[in-house]
This record gives sequence, structure tokens and C-alpha cells, in this order.
Amino acid sequence: MKATKNYPLEFTGHGGEYFRIWIVNIALSLITLGIYSAWAKVRTKRWFYSHTLLDNNPFSYLATPMQILKGRLIAATFLIIYVISSNISPLISGSMMLVLGIASPWIIVMALRFAARQSAYRGLRLHFSGTVGEAAVVYLLLPITTIFTLGLSLPYTAYRQVRYLASNYSYGQTATIYTGTMKPFWGVYLIALALLLIPFGILGFGAFRAYGMIAMGIPKELAMASMAGFLIGGVTTLYLTIPILTAFIQARKANLFYNHLELGEIRFTSAQRARDLIWIYLSNLVLIALTVGLYIPFAMVRITRYRIHRLQVYGNNLDNFVTQSSENINATGSEISDLFDMDIGIA
Repeated sequence: MKATKNYPLEFTGHGGEYFRIWIVNIALSLITLGIYSAWAKVRTKRWFYSHTLLDNNPFSYLATPMQILKGRLIAATFLIIYVISSNISPLISGSMMLVLGIASPWIIVMALRFAARQSAYRGLRLHFSGTVGEAAVVYLLLPITTIFTLGLSLPYTAYRQVRYLASNYSYGQTATIYTGTMKPFWGVYLIALALLLIPFGILGFGAFRAYGMIAMGIPKELAMASMAGFLIGGVTTLYLTIPILTAFIQARKANLFYNHLELGEIRFTSAQRARDLIWIYLSNLVLIALTVGLYIPFAMVRITRYRIHRLQVYGNNLDNFVTQSSENINATGSEISDLFDMDIGIA
């Protein structure tokens, strides 16, 4: 079915307004030795959700501070035991890290389920139904293969991760479908690889030039001085390349995620541009440094507004879609056991 109507998606929050919430959150978290951070996270999430409007209706964040606090207490307990055991027995601390690594797919799935269940639009929650087994493949096994393939499997890994996320959400009774293929991911990572070769090319050329100078009988000190110049240039270029690559990959992956995502009759179009994200990231970084961190809330609002305003939502009749998606929802489906209903801090 071809979606024809464009439904406005906008972010109405302002940096000055969020700054007041942010500064109070920090103050109370410091006074309470971090305990208030759970309430701070809920306040922050609810503020951002309530200022994100689709067709003039805001999104809702439904988690309670106690759910957040429960997850953080478990994480803090694990960290304390790890720190203590690392000073007593490296075997115990190493075993704990091994267990954590093995359990990481389960942790990721629980975090994604929690984040989805606490997100709602017009009273209807999102759900995430991805399995731990598939999460183990896409977040544990496939990343390991990138080591043995010298990064050649990275496009496939990124594709599987995006497909895993995009095809396992549902809104009410309507599940998402991902129609993308792996081919565009090759383009993204080949361009990223080409950019990454620039600093290493500078370093390699510097080493080759120094070797040539020594072979021609030029004093070793002069050759090393020449090499040092290329070393500084290569490392500086590498540090400048990393944020550019990060922005480029994030923008392209977000577009590949949304542009091939289907939710019933609803379609999405994302048009994030790498150069925009690079400018936002770099200027935010400079302003945060100049203001000793006080610009952080303004930076968060700025990047959120950009991403939302670059996303378009299409459908034939959004009201009918929401009504149909909410039909036949029973209490069992919407009230899963509270045992694992906590925030683990990943998604």
C-alpha cells in the first residue's frame, strides 16, 4: 500500500528549558551520592519524549524511578564486587568479566525490551521481541569475525545488527518489517575505510621516506626528524578522522534503518547528512569545552532536534492505524513479569 500523507514530526524543546532540569538533576544526584540519578533519568526522558510530537501528539516515557534504581543497584553491586575481587584474586575478577561477556546478549535484549515497553504514543506501547540467540550472533559472534577477516565482515555485521533491531519492534499489534539489503552497507564501510587510510598513508609514507633517506646516506638524525613530522601529521589526521568517520557512519546507518523500515502502512524517510552531524559534533565539543560543560544540555537538545527534523513519517490514515494497532491487546501481553522490568543502561 502506498503511503501518501506526510505527518509532521517535530521537537519543541529548548536548551534553556532543559538546562534548568539538567542542573537540578546534577545537584540532587551529587547531594544524594548518585541515588537521585534514577529520578534524574526519568525526568530527562519524560522531558525529551513529551517535546517530541508526531501529528501534534507527544510521545510518553512510562518508566518509574524505582525501575531505573533497581537496575543501577544491580550494576553497582557487580562493579563493587569486581573491584574488590580484582585486588584479592585476578581469577575471580577475570571469571566475572567472562560471565559478563557471555551474558551481554541477554543484557542487550533486556535493555531493548525495557526501553521499548516504556515508550508509548497515544497510549499504546512499543514492544521489542528479538531473541537472545540472535542477539548473541549479531552482537557477539559476528563482531569477533571482523577480527579474523581484517574488517571485511564489518558491513555484514552492521547490516545484521540494523536488521535485528528494525525487524523486531512492534507498535501494539503491528510488527515492523525491514526491507533493506546488505549492498548499501558495503558502500558505507568502503568509504569509511578510504577515509581511514589517509592518516595511515601519511604514516606509511613518512616511514618509507625516512628509510630512503637513511639508504642514501643522509644522517639518521635528519631522517628521524623527518619521520617525526610525518608521525605528528599522521596522528593528528587520525584524531580528526575518527569523529568524521563516526558522524558519517551514524548518519548513513540511521538513514538505512529508517528508509527501509515498514510499520503496517506507515513508512519513514530519514535524510541525515554526515557533514551536518560533523559540524554539530565539533561545534558542540568546542562550546562544551569553552563553557566548562554548561553547554551539554543545549548540545543534547540540538542533536535531538536535528535528528527528529530529518525524519519524515508517511501514512494513509494515522488515526485509523493507531486504532487498528490497539485492537485485541490483552493484559497478559502488556504486563509481562516485573522480574526483569528494569533499566540496564544500554538502550
